[in-house]
Formats: sequence, C-alpha cells, structure tokens
Amino acid sequence: MEAMRCSVEYLSEFSDCQSYKTHIIHDGTNLLLTSGDTHVLVFHIQQRRVTTVLHFETPVTYVALSDDKLRLYALCESGGLYCIPLPTSSSAFSVNKSTDPVVTKISDDCIVLRNVSLQAVIIVEKILVTLSLHKSIWSFDVYEEPGSKPLHKLACFRVTTVNTHAQHDSLNTTEDLINIEKNRKSLPVLTCIYPAVSTSLRGHKSDLHHNLELRLFRLLFGVDASLVNSPVILCGLPDGRICCFPLLLPQTSGPKGEHRSPIRVLQSLEQPIVFLGTCDSGEGGPQCLVAVGQRGKLLVVRSKEAGSENKNADYSFNEHSIRGPVLCACVDDKCLFYSSLNDLQALQLTKTSSPEEATESQLPALSSNSLGVHRVVALAGPYTNATVEGSAHLLALSLSGKLMQVNLPQLHDKENQSTFSSSQAGQRVKDLLASIGNVWEKAESLKQKLQGKNESLKRLNQVMNVCNLLLNNRGHQKEFNMDKQPIGCRGVVRWNSLLQKDSLTLMCVLENTSTFTLEQGWTLCLQVHPLSQSQECSSRTYSFPFRKLDCGQKLNVTIPIERVDELPVNVFCSLAFTLTALFGASDSSSQSLGVSQHTSIGSISVPLNTLTVDWLDALRHEGSFTSGHNSTADTIQAFLRSKGVLTQDSDIAPKSGPLGVVVRVSSELLKSKLHLRTTSSAEMCSSVLNWLVSKPDTAELVSVQTQVVCAYSPDGQPIKLLAKEVTLGDFSSEGPLNVLEICVESTSMAAVCGLHHAILRRLQVLLGDRTTNHGHAKPLQAQRLCETVRHVESLYKDLQDAYNQAALGGSTESNKSSEILFRIFLDLRANPLVII
Repeated sequence: MEAMRCSVEYLSEFSDCQSYKTHIIHDGTNLLLTSGDTHVLVFHIQQRRVTTVLHFETPVTYVALSDDKLRLYALCESGGLYCIPLPTSSSAFSVNKSTDPVVTKISDDCIVLRNVSLQAVIIVEKILVTLSLHKSIWSFDVYEEPGSKPLHKLACFRVTTVNTHAQHDSLNTTEDLINIEKNRKSLPVLTCIYPAVSTSLRGHKSDLHHNLELRLFRLLFGVDASLVNSPVILCGLPDGRICCFPLLLPQTSGPKGEHRSPIRVLQSLEQPIVFLGTCDSGEGGPQCLVAVGQRGKLLVVRSKEAGSENKNADYSFNEHSIRGPVLCACVDDKCLFYSSLNDLQALQLTKTSSPEEATESQLPALSSNSLGVHRVVALAGPYTNATVEGSAHLLALSLSGKLMQVNLPQLHDKENQSTFSSSQAGQRVKDLLASIGNVWEKAESLKQKLQGKNESLKRLNQVMNVCNLLLNNRGHQKEFNMDKQPIGCRGVVRWNSLLQKDSLTLMCVLENTSTFTLEQGWTLCLQVHPLSQSQECSSRTYSFPFRKLDCGQKLNVTIPIERVDELPVNVFCSLAFTLTALFGASDSSSQSLGVSQHTSIGSISVPLNTLTVDWLDALRHEGSFTSGHNSTADTIQAFLRSKGVLTQDSDIAPKSGPLGVVVRVSSELLKSKLHLRTTSSAEMCSSVLNWLVSKPDTAELVSVQTQVVCAYSPDGQPIKLLAKEVTLGDFSSEGPLNVLEICVESTSMAAVCGLHHAILRRLQVLLGDRTTNHGHAKPLQAQRLCETVRHVESLYKDLQDAYNQAALGGSTESNKSSEILFRIFLDLRANPLVII
C-alpha cells in the first residue's frame, strides 16, 4: 500500500475527553457527540457549530441512534435509558440565523427504562436490544421500540462471564499495556450485520449498520437467518468473546422442551473488543468480517473461494497483530482506520492471496500507513462529499477535545488514474523542493537555538565552577601569601608625576592560576574603603570588564589613591559575572533566544581578597615633592581630621626637633619569622628595614644595606626609619634579651602616626602566620612588669583628667587637654612594650 497523504481541518474544540466514554455518531448532516460529561452535543457539519445541547442530570456513558435517525437513546450513569426526539433537517436549518446553540434540559419523563446494570444498547428494525451485567451474568434483553411506556419485553438471553488471562502481543510494550489498564475502562461493543441482498430494501440503514456478502453471512450465522434476511446482533464482550444471535428468528426448543439460547460464540480474542464491522467490498457486498482487540489483535473472517462443496466450514479465521493499544476504529470499502496512543493508522484489508493456499502462519504481514494525526479517541465515517468526486473524510475527536475532519486522498482504481502532465509534474517537484527548503530552514533555526542553549549551559557550568572554587578557598586566603589562591589579586603602589603634580596609584594584578577560563561577562571590581570613620572620607568602586582570562594569564589595572590623607585604605577585590552574558547578548543569534527581554536579569558577585595600602607602601625613596604642607600644625590637624576627630586649630606640636616613635621586637622572633640566617646585628637590621620598605614586582626595587632609610612621606615630609639591636638586662628572668628597635622620625605628626600604624600592622600579619614556631615565650621579671603596669596606670589617670577638663568647656581647657593627650601619645610611643 502506498503512503497515504491527508490533510486535517479543525472544526471545533471542546473540553477534554475521557477516552472510554467518548462516542460520536454521524447521521449525514449532523454529528452526535458525547465526551463523558452530562451533555450530548448536536454538531452541524456544514455550519461547523453546535446547534443543540442536550443536558442530562448525570454523565452519559452510551448513545445509540434509531434506524430512522429521529430518536436518540442515551444511557446515563444513574442507570436511566432516555429516549429523546431529535430535530429534523428542516427544523435544523431554520435555526441557521442564530449563532447560539439551543440548550435542552432532559427531564426524567424521557426515561423509558431504568436499570443500573445497563452497559450498552442498540436499535434494529424498531427493536431495542439492551446488554446488562448483573453479578456474573451478561443479559441480552429484547424490547419493542418504545411507542408507549412501559416497554414490552420480547425475549431475554443470558451468557455467563468468564475470566481470561490476557496474553501480551509482540507489538505491544509493557508500558502500553499498563496505560490501557490504568486509563481505559472496557465497555461492550454492539453492532448489527445484514445480509448484502437486503441492501436494496434497507438502503437507509447501511450507514448505521453493516452488510456482509450472502455466502459468508449464511456460513457464519446459518441458513435460516439468511433466508428471512434477519439482521444479526454481534457483541464484543470485554473478556474478548464475540457473541452473535439472529434478531428475527423465533426461539427453538431443546429435547426436553426448554427454550434453547440462540446465542453463539464465534471466536475469542482474549482481550477487550474495540470494533466490529465488515470490509473489502466486492460485487456481492463486503467480503470479510473484522474484529479489533484493544491490545492490537486483528481478526479477519473470510469465505473460501474453493472447496465450497465440502461439508466442512467454508470460511477461515485469520488473526493478525497490529500496533496497539487501539482506542477506536472504523472501516470503509478497502481500509481499516484505527487509532493508537500515538498515531492514526490506515490498514488495507483487500485480499492478497488465496486463503486456501496460505495457512495462518504463512499469511503475509499487514502493514499500516500513518496519517499523521495523534491522540484520537473517537472516529466516525468514512463518508464522501457529494460535491467532490472521490473524496473521503473521517471525523475524529482527540483526547484534548478537538473535533477534526481528516481529508483522505482520493481513491480511484489504478486503471482510472490519469498520469501527471509535464507541467503538473514540474509544479509538484517545485512544491516538494519548497517544502524541503522550509523544513531545512526550520531545522537550521532549531539547530542554532539548540546550540545557543548548549553554549549557555556550558558557560553557566563554567561560572558555577569558578564560584565554587573561590568560595571554597576563601577560608585559606592569606595576605602577602597569594600562592595558595587559584584566582587572586595583588597590589603594587606607585608614584606618578603628571603636569608637575605627584599622584599615588595602585596597580592591581588579577592572576588566574586555576584550570578554568574566565570568559566574557566577568568584571573585576575594586572598592577603595578608607579605614577612617570621618564623614569626609567615602568609599569608591572601580569596575574593569574583560573579555577573556585563560589559565596562567594576568590582568593589570590601575586605580588612583586620590587623597593620601585617607591612608591607610582597604581595597576589596571581587569578581562579578553578568548573567546576560550566558546568552551571548553580543551575538546576533541572541535575539532568537529572547535575551533582550532579560536585560535586568542581575549578576553574581564572588569576593577574592582584600589589599591594604598604608604609609609604608606610599613612601617615596627618591626625588622630591612639588608641594608640601605649610606647617607641622597643619599636618597634625589634617591627620586628626582624617581619623574622624574634629578639633580646633591649636599649636601642640614641638617647636624644635623631629617627632619619633619606637617599636621593640624580640630579635629571636624576627629571625624565626623572617627566616634570617645572619648572626650580625647590622645585617639583621638592614634585612628588617628591607622587609618593611621593599616593593616587589616593581621597577623601583629598594635594597637597604644600612641601618637607616631616608625617604619622603605621602604628605611630602622627610622621614627616617632606623633599626638597631639593644640588650635589655632587666626584662627577662632568664637573662639579657636581645631586642630590635625600629624607630620612626619625622617633623610630620601624620607621617609618624601613619608609619607607626603600618609597622605594627605588618608585625601583626607576620605574627599571625602559624607556619613557623620560634620556641617558647620568655618569662618576664615581676618587678619590671609591675613598673610597667604602674606607668600605664599613671598615663590612664592623666587621660581621664584630660577628658574631664575637656568636658568643662572653653578653648583654653581644650588646648590644655590636647597638650596632655599629645604628651601621653609621645610617652606611649617612646617607651613601648616589647613584642616577644
């Protein structure tokens, strides 16, 4: 069978359907539809709208139409069987001008039979046949079609239920079978079969019931039924049995006088029956009986052309397997149309070989063609359009409630098919090439989108890896020890002269020693934050985006230290990533990803490390400053204001001589921490000074060979750093203690304080390194310790007195308090404690 190409038209859309309760009946111009709720819809196909809505009290489970198509029988969950008259074609066309459907509420007066065990109904020859299940008995009840109530029962036939073990077919997966049992409830199927000779007499019934050629009808259902042209009721039970009985034959009696049941079992598919019908029409009518099981078993019953004179059965039962599960099916003259969970299939059932020559195991495999329609749960048709010759259509309802018209290809015999002309063939080729081009363009677009999403996911994975690496190593960061950091920032302070003006800058070096690459989207952020609490001092942030930083590469940036009187300052280093960079916002393909709609998506910030710039970093060892402070008093006031102390101008500085502070450190401690191997006092002093003032990674590397360093402070004043080793004989109980004194001398009060703070900070960082041990602590002499405590207590008393005098007010008292505070400061710096 050649591949079938069809088109689909959407007629309307309703609510979601329950597959096992969905029924559609096509009566020519109208379509009767129920989807498992309390409504039965009358849909006009030409107008493509619902003309009538029949509203019931309880959900409708089964519907059937009378032979004259004037009455609808609806079976509800409450067990009531309703008989509702339908509007005629003339009355239906009279409401064309109205766009709203007519809603009719069905009352209990329309109930003709009430039985909670009813499962299915069918109307044939003005006879109503019902099927009910009570306990373990299937009961077929035959009534006269209701002209008046109560109904008159003509006969009752019973069949006992059986338990069958369903065998799994090879084409059905375990998942499909589970979905069948979970999502679909099996209901019995009722249909009617007429002998084909009666078609001319009952032509108006051919679209509701099925015909079968007379010879096969006689072989299957008996000579008596064929002689009187009796319709045969065919029933497919949920247990897989196919039962039949003639409708118009009188009941026969058995040997003992009891009535013999006319019901016979033709075959059992051992799975619920979905469809019963006839197909493969010939000159005498349809030549085969078709039954379809829910799990994909197909039964085709044909008569044999040879051996008709034999006494054995002259027909064959052939079973095939199709892809299941099967939700619904219908037939036309040549094909079986059935819907699985995934697709709507067309299967040709025309005879391909002689049934006498081919056994069941040798029958050719049936192949079906996909129609490209998915999730169909109910089918009606096929029917032909009178305006278009050879056209065939299926009416299908999907699981989501969409009503579709499937336009099948025109079916002509091969000898009647005309060949394409050259122009038609060329146009067909052009159309196919255009379709291929459109599909290729769509595929390329989808491929680009998929590649873009994959690239975004790769970038996001890289960003998460970098963030995880930095956050895990944050606890291991050590100032002045950047070797342990996979991604870190180092700082180098430099003096620059531009337009006869000196300026202090900080060059930050971002180094990537990790295995990851920092791609476009990363930004180096540097926040300069003064340690002073003064309101005049504010933090500043500098951002430096970069395109790419591979493993082993460095990024050099320079920021200004605008105000030297703010020293010392902390520089907080961090990396920020803009999330819009994940989508490649700079690429032209980003517009297809909708990046322009996510410009405010935000960013991720991860801290690196903190750099500190102090007065030692800002020392200038050569040259001179172009400008300086006017007086020492101005320097003192500027320093006090930088520390957040608002004071009036006062002259508290010494009138002559430089200021000086001293820091004392154990010589043994410095040798251990700085890994000094020298034994000479002069070499140790020069090594310590070199450690304090050296600037690594700069061109102006200072190498100190003496015990004195002369330089200029950031405020332009000359300073001296002196180092000498002294011996304290009365400090330790174990004997004399060698101590290195580091002295700072300058006429600038701000320089002295700033350098003193910088030296103490470096010693604090050095002592915080626990990687080296310098031995046990030296025990102190009690007398020296007591003298130190008494001296500190006296200074504390002077400090309290100065605070009290300042609280009394007055400029004179304020100046006196400043002099006392300045004296206490000098006393503390001149006689410091020893760091051991």
